[in-house]
Amino acid sequence: MTTPEDPTPVPDPDPPVFQPYLYYKVTARDDTETCVNYLKIFTIEQCYSNNGTNVRVFCAKCRHDMRLMTAELLDPQPEVS
Repeated sequence: MTTPEDPTPVPDPDPPVFQPYLYYKVTARDDTETCVNYLKIFTIEQCYSNNGTNVRVFCAKCRHDMRLMTAELLDPQPEVS
């Protein structure tokens, strides 16, 4: 016996919260339906948080913003010369 799939969509996670001026390892998903990367998840090993707001990651193919899924503070932080 099979059961019907749950029609309730899984909500997207809340966007990560960033502290200012630190590096994070982030995952991002391309939500642009017309892009070849649609729904693919990418890992960015070093993403700088700038002032802690408006952290953006772009798709290299379609140049649209990607949805940030997770953010992990790097410890230790990379040294900047």
